[in-house]
Amino acid sequence: MHKKYAYLACWLPSNRVALGDVGVLAQHRFRKLTTLADLGIPFTRDADSPIADLTYSSTDYVAVSSAARVGAVEADAVSNLSVTFSRSGATLFQASHCVVERIGNLPALEAALRTAHEQRTWRLEYVVVTEVVRTGPTAILVAEQRDAALDLQVSTSDLAGLLPVAAATAKSVITGRRGIAADVLAPDGCTPLFNAMQLRKRLLGQDKLVFRSDDDDDDGYDVEGYIDDSADIPRVQDETEMVRVTWADLAGDDTGRFDMDQ
Repeated sequence: MHKKYAYLACWLPSNRVALGDVGVLAQHRFRKLTTLADLGIPFTRDADSPIADLTYSSTDYVAVSSAARVGAVEADAVSNLSVTFSRSGATLFQASHCVVERIGNLPALEAALRTAHEQRTWRLEYVVVTEVVRTGPTAILVAEQRDAALDLQVSTSDLAGLLPVAAATAKSVITGRRGIAADVLAPDGCTPLFNAMQLRKRLLGQDKLVFRSDDDDDDGYDVEGYIDDSADIPRVQDETEMVRVTWADLAGDDTGRFDMDQ
């Protein structure tokens, strides 16, 4: 999911996140502590993206099949919908009517966070949510074991679209469940994907906005020259920049520790 869409995943997806939420990331989870508004830090908001559908499944390891069973009248037509997995950890993600919300003018936000840090009201452990995917009906399934399966009874009319599992969430009935680690069926939508940014210290050069990826070097410096606080490298300058956070940045992270001396 992260490699395909370049988003962080909100877990549990039913936990809603919003633009300007401030917290810490630890153990692949976002823990909200406050908001930019509560800290008195203004931000602008870009126009929402056009509505689109998102779908993802572990390649060659997820299958969706259905078998219609007509009821007494056409309105009662139902189908048996099955989602099967042939590998543990395989994932199915279907989200309809998605809208991307983004904070605008990130350089201005970076300047505001730098000022807040100098005034000791912003901690370097903090991350701020800068982008959120808000969805309509959504289904997220994760297999715990090989040959896992989830069987649903759904309205036949829900199978006509490209995202049948998501479309069926409002009226579906689970009739069988085997080896499923997590099933999130959200008929009213959720905020399962987001991006966050963090103010970090630099070694040299002018402060600027830098976006990172999972391919950055992991030796204490990234390609833009920021210092990883976990690396045993002496700091020369106490400059900061705002960088995009990835799950790779959190490898080995234990919890959100606060250090007001940073």
